[in-house]
Formats: sequence, structure tokens, C-alpha cells
Amino acid sequence: MIRKLFARFFIITFLFGLVVLSDGLPSSAGATDNITARPALWMVKKDKSRIYLLGSFHLLPASYHWYDGIIRRSFEGADRLVLETDINPKSMVKIQGLIAKNAFFGPQDSLKNHLDEDHYRKLLNKTATLLKINEASVDRMKPWVMALQLSVAAVVSSGMDPNSGVDKYLQARAKQAGKPISGLETPREQMMALIDHPLSVQVAMLTDTLDKLDDFKSYINSYLAAWASGNTDRMVKTMVDDMAENPAMYQALLVSRNRNWLPAIERYLTVDKTTFIVVGAAHLVGPDGIIRMLGDKGYKVVKIQ
Repeated sequence: MIRKLFARFFIITFLFGLVVLSDGLPSSAGATDNITARPALWMVKKDKSRIYLLGSFHLLPASYHWYDGIIRRSFEGADRLVLETDINPKSMVKIQGLIAKNAFFGPQDSLKNHLDEDHYRKLLNKTATLLKINEASVDRMKPWVMALQLSVAAVVSSGMDPNSGVDKYLQARAKQAGKPISGLETPREQMMALIDHPLSVQVAMLTDTLDKLDDFKSYINSYLAAWASGNTDRMVKTMVDDMAENPAMYQALLVSRNRNWLPAIERYLTVDKTTFIVVGAAHLVGPDGIIRMLGDKGYKVVKIQ
């Protein structure tokens, strides 16, 4: 059970849009062996409109090469880029305000009150090592933000580079090419999907993260391999199935967001332009994925890589 809980939380961190909390983190040199990835890419056409749907991995080792072939041609031929949310300096100010409002306990409570002694001691050790913050700062933070910060920092220290993530890479290229950039949800909507959980669920996230921080390399490798393979069944098994065993989290972080995004995606099929859409890979696959939802609406969705 602990392994599955951690797997769900790991998926949340790296596949459901936590580009926000990784912003500004230092990159790590990591592995130097070059790896060619072939992530899944789909296409939908309607009259003179066309959309491409690419599954993202928000943080990647710099050694992973994926931007070539049909992905490069499709992106360069697109008129606009659409991300989960458009992170820019203006939106970052709003996000920082939202985090500040929801990240800390009031004066009558603290994180120490919600963790057993062993996990609290391990928390202090990990935050000192990975985040370089002291106990006074740690104790004020709510479990959700502490778990996310620890997870992202741990993976970055293992060789994952925030600047090599699919979203940031394509966002930079879109800016260089003068392509309009927009989001399927607001930064507030994205953050609230991660924040708005009962304290007991937040504590479970944090304790499970602490239990597995010393042994998460296999998780990273399995998620990366599934994404890089472009194999739909493999992505479902690795990224989606475990999370579906927690219905509340699954609905909040995957299903509800996919349903909310669908009308906007459909609107891009009503204009005579080509739109390149990039979302976390787990959003696209599985019984509640966007690909299935579009198919159920009558669209012909073709997997082109």
C-alpha cells in the first residue's frame, strides 16, 4: 500500500503540472549517456483545423533527446502552443500569493503536531539536506507543500533538469518563433487541484514521500521509460492505474481537469489553424484520458508517434 501511495503522489508531482514548484530550482548534471525518446503524439483534424496532442514529462534529464522528427515538424508547423497553464512572470506573482496563503499553518498549529516522531525526525534530516531550511521554517509548512518541495528537490538532485522539461523547452521555442502561448486552465485552477485536500490526505502524501525518498530511482526510471517509449498501454499501467485506486485524488487531479479542458480543446477545432497542445502524459491516456474523451465525442484521433 505504501508503495502505491507513493507512486500516486510521484505521478502527481511530475505528470500533473508541477512545473510551478520546480521553477527556479537549480539543474543537475545527471547522467551523460544520450537517450533518444519517442513520446506519444496524436493528431485530430476537423475541416481546416488541426490539433496535435503531446504527452509531457515536466522535468527531464538533459541527456534525453525527444525534439526531432515528427514532433519537431508538427510543432514548427503549428500556429500556437497551448499548455496546461501559461507560466509567466505575471502569473508567477499570483501563484506565489496563492502558495503563501495556503502553504503555512496558523500560529496555533504546526507540522510537528501531525507527524509521528520518526517521520518528523526524518523530515528535518531531508529538508536540511535537500532544501537547506531549518526546523523553524519546516514546522510552519503544511504537508502538501513540504511533500512537493521535497519530491521535486530530490529528483532534481538526482539528475532531472527543470529546464529540460517538455513544457519549458517548447515554451521557449514558441517565444522565439513568435507563436502565441495560452493555457487550458488558470494557474489558480492548477494549484487548487493540488492544494485542496483534507489535512489527513496531505499527511499521507508527506509520510509516504519520506518513506520512499531514499529509494525512488526505480520510480523515476520506470516513468521515464514509459513516457519515452510512447507505448500507450505501458503509460496507462505505469502512470494511471495506481492512481485510480484513490478515487478522490484521481477525480480531482485527472478526471475533473480533463473534463474541464475538453471544451477548450474542442474550440481549437473550430478555427482554421493548427494548435500544438502539451499536457502531462497521464492526462492523455487511459479510460478517462483526453484521447478517449475526444473519441467518445466523435473525433477521429490518430496516433502519429
